[in-house]
Formats: sequence, structure tokens, C-alpha cells
Amino acid sequence: MLPNPRGGVGSFRRKTTRPCASSLPDRCCDEKTGGVSISALEITLAGFAPGLFWLWYIRRKDHNEPEPRGIIARVFGLGCASAFLVLWLRPYIDPFAPPNAGWHRDLIDAFLLTAVPEETAKFLAFLIGAWWCSDLDEPLDGIVYGAAAALGFASAENVFYLIQTGDPALMALRAFTATLAHVGFTASLCFSVSLSRFGVCGNRWLIGIGAFIAAVVFHGGYNLFLWRGPQYTHLALLGILPLSLALLGAKIKWSQKQSTLLHPRPAKV
Repeated sequence: MLPNPRGGVGSFRRKTTRPCASSLPDRCCDEKTGGVSISALEITLAGFAPGLFWLWYIRRKDHNEPEPRGIIARVFGLGCASAFLVLWLRPYIDPFAPPNAGWHRDLIDAFLLTAVPEETAKFLAFLIGAWWCSDLDEPLDGIVYGAAAALGFASAENVFYLIQTGDPALMALRAFTATLAHVGFTASLCFSVSLSRFGVCGNRWLIGIGAFIAAVVFHGGYNLFLWRGPQYTHLALLGILPLSLALLGAKIKWSQKQSTLLHPRPAKV
């Protein structure tokens, strides 16, 4: 179970205060100088390590025509920036949550106040960073760039979690839960949108809207079950998370076959 069950994928839920010297863990701040000590660097490295590892792993799946590292880095950076956008936005949308605790409040918060803005922010990072690039020329590229946006967001989120908890062991857990959950939700969304771009299926707008709704449903459901306590946690970690990753894995395998057709390797003489 996650140390903060009400954090879920969206760690910015009702966290409206700006991180400052008084809110950082004691070992992360040099009170004499007023600056951040080397421990802050350790927190940053620990927060980004899982995301960078999974980004390397997913990029290796695109072995026929690997995407340029520069564009992937740009989308990853925009994903990080999108996390700050959501952090800035939270104080303005939190008042829309119902005042009384319970299922109704958590439903509104998990789906409308957390999943919608976070999936929108990550999708914007994908659009701005990769959509108009000529290198996005096959469905698998949508997965790679979507994962880059998601992992950038998750890495920034991990850093915020570490600042709040001061517990590096948390990253070992989040590396295989929240970090991968972001990938499962957003990479699938970007894959579907990429399909519509290449005319593989249906109306572009309908496909995009449907894929976005699916990402929000998975994301919101994941958070909701985590927030509702131990009796529901298994539905998130053993249900929604594996299902989203299994679906993404199937999309990767299908896209790899398409990539082989689109970019055939020269026959050996």
C-alpha cells in the first residue's frame, strides 16, 4: 500500500502550498545559508531515476527506427513542466470539490479534479513536443512520445513526494506503481491519437475524445481506489494498473509489427 493512500497517481491533490525552506525535510535544507544542500540533489536524482529507466526501456521497443533523443528529451521536459502547471492549477480547482468527505467527494476529486487536468497536461506536453514533428511517422512513435510526457510528469511528481515525505524508499514503490500508471494511461491515449493521424481508424476527433475519456477513467479509478483505503487498494494495484499495462503491451506489440512493415530492414546479401 502506498504510504500516502490519498496521493494515488495525482500527488498534487489539495497540495496548494509552495515548497519553501520550512516545508522541506530537515536534511534537504541548509538553514545557515538559506540554500538547498546536496541532499536536494539526491532527492532529484532519486525522483527522476525511475522515470529515466522506464524511458530508456520503452525507447528500446522502437528498434526499427528509434526516435531522436533530442525530441524525446524535449517531450520529457515538457512533461515535467506540465506537472508544475497542474501544481499551480490545483488551488483554483480544489474549491469545486464537495465539502463533505465520502464517495461523492472522492469521485469528483479523482476523476474531474485530478485525472482530467493531469491527463490534459501530459497530452499537451505530447502535442507541443512531438505532434508536429516529421519523426512522428508511425503508431509506435505515439507510444514512445506519450510515455516520455508521462514519465516527465511522473518524475516531477516523485520529487514532490520525496520533498514531502523525505523517504527515498518510497521511490522503489512508486517506480512500479504510480510511475508506470502514468505511462499506461497517457501512452495509450497518445497511441490512439496517433492512429487517427495516420488514418488507421475512424474520425480523428472521435478517436481522440474516446481515448482521452478512457485515460481519465483508468486514471480516476486508480486514484479513487487508493484513496478509499486498504479494502480497495488491491483494485488499483492488482486490477487497474496491470490491466492498463497489459493493454499498452498489446499496443506495443501490434505497433512493432506495423513498424517492421513501414520501415523494412535491408535484406542481407
